[in-house]
Amino acid sequence: MNEMLEKFRGQGKGLIISGFGGVGKTTLARKYANVIDLESSLYKYIYDQDICLSDMEKIKGISKRKLNPNYPLNYIEAILEATHKYDIVCVRYNGDEAVDFYDTYNLTYAICYPSEKAYQTYVKRFEERGNTKEWIEKNKRLYYEVSLKRFEEFKGLKIELKDDQTLEDALKNMNIKLIPK
Repeated sequence: MNEMLEKFRGQGKGLIISGFGGVGKTTLARKYANVIDLESSLYKYIYDQDICLSDMEKIKGISKRKLNPNYPLNYIEAILEATHKYDIVCVRYNGDEAVDFYDTYNLTYAICYPSEKAYQTYVKRFEERGNTKEWIEKNKRLYYEVSLKRFEEFKGLKIELKDDQTLEDALKNMNIKLIPK
């Protein structure tokens, strides 16, 4: 097993990567058998039955949902369970809330985020994949007002993406084995 993953064995075999929106978590999970993307919206909210949950990018930020009273414990449980089944467990990064609850529950994780120079590429990705304008604006504020400082202060493993680089590119550059589906 890759030496990078060995550092994260405390919770299971998997490396938890808290990735900023648009870094390629979902694409990575669709391509590789040893990767899962745990979309937090499925744990954080309860959706009306007329909402189609198959296109997660389009439902992010919609108002026809209510908070799940089991959140965040249900999400933490799913993350911990996934670390025993997958080498890479992709989870959300949305600023202080995510980082605080990973820290509260003593999860060892890496963060993945775009460099400030590359961020405009991400805004285009959000638009192309169908995120709502409200969601895109919320993410811009999160990035510039909260996250940049948090990224600098983070003491764990940081994966900063440059230009058009994706999480997949970074993991390959780190020689982390990805098993195609």
